[in-house]
Amino acid sequence: MKRAAAASLLLLACAAPTLAQEPRPSGAILLVASPELADPNFSETVVLVTRWRDFPGPLGVVINRPTSVPLSRVLADIPALAGVEDKVFQGGPVARQALFYVFRAEKAPEDAIEVAPGIYLDWGGERLKQLLAREKPTEGLRIYAGHAAWAPGQLEAEVARGSWKSARPEARILFSDKPESLWGELERRSRATPIRFEAGAASP
Repeated sequence: MKRAAAASLLLLACAAPTLAQEPRPSGAILLVASPELADPNFSETVVLVTRWRDFPGPLGVVINRPTSVPLSRVLADIPALAGVEDKVFQGGPVARQALFYVFRAEKAPEDAIEVAPGIYLDWGGERLKQLLAREKPTEGLRIYAGHAAWAPGQLEAEVARGSWKSARPEARILFSDKPESLWGELERRSRATPIRFEAGAASP
């Protein structure tokens, strides 16, 4: 399997420009860490991995590491978040000052990545501000600080060593009420699932 290295995105929270691009099938996949994966950045993680436009490698966010930091502290200038208990998630070790987010949308946005039917991944401030201006600002929304990236050949080598298994992104997983339990559930389920991770797309 051959694949270019993941590009590192350094995007400031709520200030990054949006890339104008119609959504397209992204081949999104969930990577489930093997129990033997010792890297503290990814030990016992579930990572949503996809591809985007000019970036030849994958983009990823860890979906099962909620922090203790409330969104109201991270986005203190959003009045609607006052009193909201939702926490920001630790999306990955790269660019932790950046906010990525997964959200539901009835109509496909023109500049976001579809990772599951009706569910999209994006970054950049304008859409996030629009989502947080809703009556129920965090409904169908998860926000991640930072993202995952790999050096040339690193992820391929990890997959070859059996460090990752795969699962299909689903709404119940991406918006789980108990994200801390996802790794155990998916790791057990993925033991019998072969992983396919190719140059053109990622799919379970």
